[in-house]
Amino acid sequence: MAQRIDILFRALHGPDEDEPTDGFVAAALNDRGVEVSAADLTAARNGTDVSPPRRLLIALADHFRQDLWFLTDPGDAQRVIDAYSQLDLLRALREAGVRRVRLRGRPGTADRQSLTESLRARPRSDEDL
Repeated sequence: MAQRIDILFRALHGPDEDEPTDGFVAAALNDRGVEVSAADLTAARNGTDVSPPRRLLIALADHFRQDLWFLTDPGDAQRVIDAYSQLDLLRALREAGVRRVRLRGRPGTADRQSLTESLRARPRSDEDL
C-alpha cells in the first residue's frame, strides 16, 4: 500500500513542478473537508500506517485523479501492477529529463518495466544536471 501511495506523489505532478510535499497535499485535502495531517500522509507513504482509513484513500485517489481501485485492490491484482508500472515509468522518464515520448503498439507491463530499468541505469551526463 505504501508504495502505491508514494508513487502518486512521485509521479503525478507537472514536469516543471517539484514533488508535492505531504504538507501541501494535507492542506489540499483539508480544504476539501478531509481532516488529515502531513504526519498522517508521511506514515501512509512510508508504511508506518499499514492500514490508512478508507476516507484517506478516497481523498488521495481523488486528489491525484486516479481510480480508487489503485489504492484498494490487492497489490497483486494485474490492473494494480499495470498502473503502478505506468506511474513508475512516468517518474523515471521525468527523472531522466524526457519531455515527450510516444510508445508504439501496445506496450505491456514488462515493456514498461524494461524501459524504466534502462532509464535508471543510464549514466547521467553533466548536460542532464
